[in-house]
Amino acid sequence: MEALVVGAGIGGILGGLALKELGYEVLLLEANERLGGCAGTFIRNGFRYNVGATTLPGLKPGYPMERLLTLFNLIEKVKDLLVPEDPVLEVNLSPERSFFIFSDPKRTCEELSRCFSKTNHQKFFSLVEKTTKDILTTPVDYKLNGGKLDLLSLVKSAFRPQKLKLLPYLFLLKKKALSLLSSFYQSLPNELLNYFRAQTLIVAQVELEKANALAFILSLGYFFTGISYCKTGIGGFLEVLAHELPIKFKIKVERIEKRVRGYVIRFNGDDLYSNRLLISFPFLENLSMFSSNKEIIDYFSMFTRKLSPYSAFVVYGKLKRKAFENFQTKHVLILTRDSNQREKLDIPISGYLYLSFLEQDDKDFVTFTISTHTPLSYWKSLDEERVKQIREDLEKRIVKTLVLRFALDERDIVEVFSATPFTFKHYVGRLSLGGFSASIENPIWSIPSNITPFEGMYLLCDHAFAGQGFMGIALGCQNLRHLLKTLSK
Repeated sequence: MEALVVGAGIGGILGGLALKELGYEVLLLEANERLGGCAGTFIRNGFRYNVGATTLPGLKPGYPMERLLTLFNLIEKVKDLLVPEDPVLEVNLSPERSFFIFSDPKRTCEELSRCFSKTNHQKFFSLVEKTTKDILTTPVDYKLNGGKLDLLSLVKSAFRPQKLKLLPYLFLLKKKALSLLSSFYQSLPNELLNYFRAQTLIVAQVELEKANALAFILSLGYFFTGISYCKTGIGGFLEVLAHELPIKFKIKVERIEKRVRGYVIRFNGDDLYSNRLLISFPFLENLSMFSSNKEIIDYFSMFTRKLSPYSAFVVYGKLKRKAFENFQTKHVLILTRDSNQREKLDIPISGYLYLSFLEQDDKDFVTFTISTHTPLSYWKSLDEERVKQIREDLEKRIVKTLVLRFALDERDIVEVFSATPFTFKHYVGRLSLGGFSASIENPIWSIPSNITPFEGMYLLCDHAFAGQGFMGIALGCQNLRHLLKTLSK
């Protein structure tokens, strides 16, 4: 096989499409019965649920996902599945108080001014919009070497006419997010600060106090990139993307062996050989697969400490459609308390709940997903019985919060179940669900490159450039494609 792709999640599918577009014969290997990984959609008792990811960003013209869909001639094939969202998000502060985030920064600022009576939101969010647009709509073609930025390559790239606009943003990678905020706001209402905290943790996988300014800006600018809702769930969107890619399911890779030329993939008592290997699974949590090659393990081990210390706790369930009609958006960020207070409480979750709905063919119900960050160190300290107790307790508390915040009848919510970090480890092979923390200590060039030092081995997942989510992986796909084209010349 000319190119094997291990993992059929976002990265595997986009990477497979990129390799195919470059003329390679490609085969995707997926350990589960369905594709998508953390961005998949599963069916339980006839109802669809999103596993983790619930939004599709970067769909405005020129943004990462739109560029890739155009490149792969998939715009027409997915357009009937996608519904642009506006407003994109309700930020719920209390049962009586909330505000909305729109796809237009100006409308968002009007909302913030209505809620918080501040006059300088416009100036700050103008910076957010411009930075987000410049960073995400400029083609990515940066060579990284050993997880370090090739400065000569960067300078040459940056001084191309279309790249000059990126130079002013480099300093933001070493500027603290809170320092940037203080230059626009002398003081911030605690509720608004908590929204900034939650949004930064969700997108950048880092606490606001540790985040670099660029990661913070991109976290807030996320909603201005073109967000769409997928009628069939995120997994349904990925199925359309992967329609013409050959995929073998239930291939549980046991070992990856590097040969003088190429790689042997051992699985289920069988093996496959390939000249080129695209890794698109959480390899930093599964380095034992490379046990036959100490050089590979030693190289990748230096990146493991940079992974996010968080995972997710997720509650799933069904909501009666009549109750769903009271919601104005399909995504709601519920701020539950000051996130700085979490260490004083017995609940091992962050100070927010992210609620998303998925409509069904059934006329009586929609399904929902409620997710929150949770520290991995806490769960690793528990025995099996305690995990079960905490899981049941959190599930009840989260559902109760939903009922109280939105004046629901408890009977409106049925068939509730939940997932701990260990649930995700079992089904998608990972504990940490957010890739790298975008902190001051972890600039973008300090994470693994899409091209590794090992000939024919490439990376495209949230454990490599440019990080987690559709946006980060789409940027990585563009970068990988460019570098492979350069290598072939």
